Amino acid sequence: MLTHEFKKRVRYGETDQMGFLYYGNYAQYYEIGRVEFLRNLGLTYKSLERDYGVMMPVKNMEVRYLRPAEYDDLLTIRTTLKDLSDKDIFFYVEILNEAGKIVNGAKVRLMFIDAKTKKSIPTPEILKEKLTSQREILKKAQ
Repeated sequence: MLTHEFKKRVRYGETDQMGFLYYGNYAQYYEIGRVEFLRNLGLTYKSLERDYGVMMPVKNMEVRYLRPAEYDDLLTIRTTLKDLSDKDIFFYVEILNEAGKIVNGAKVRLMFIDAKTKKSIPTPEILKEKLTSQREILKKAQ
């Protein structure tokens, strides 16, 4: 299980009339978490698409809203990879406020498709390699 955290401040344009982070914007925060998680592994969405011909559309998303985030709050997007199957990847996301309380949580399931054919493909080897390498680094650090 690998986890990555990224800080993001709620912008005025992301809020609703009540001054709360608009519920529809949380999916963008999950994407930020995934992008930065992969970047931390040394792999970018851009390189997956451009160099490896792999795209990762969202297949399913389960969301729970626990408390509001407000304009100018500094949030922590905690993204954890808990499961990687032969054809899907599962990210668990917790968004925490500055007090460390969970504002929102989600489970996001993505699949892998060939960028040209748009057909489902197995988990890319490059992703498996990067994850294995990261796990080995973490074991040595313990």
